Amino acid sequence: MVNINGKILKIGEKSIEQEHTIQKYIEYLNQVIVLIYDDAVIANNVISYDKEGHELWKINDILNVKRPTGNVDIEKESEKVLIVCSSLGIKYKIEIEKKELIEKIFLR
Repeated sequence: MVNINGKILKIGEKSIEQEHTIQKYIEYLNQVIVLIYDDAVIANNVISYDKEGHELWKINDILNVKRPTGNVDIEKESEKVLIVCSSLGIKYKIEIEKKELIEKIFLR
């Protein structure tokens, strides 16, 4: 069971306090992915946890951007694919289990 309260992510019995407010979360079979930011969007702000509350990855572990920017939305495309929308108008499709970028779409 997953619960969100401001900066607190609760997965099962484990509570994880984030540095910034949790704006959105998506639950997958084996992972919970959160989008965090406050008034300003911050870099590297999409984080994946397993169902025991252990951090699996942050978005820049996959994207490997030299100057990471913030992300403004996350969407669940399928049980294996996450869409991350950056503040620069780029949509990234990510295979969450393989931690692999599968498509990059420029919206501007």
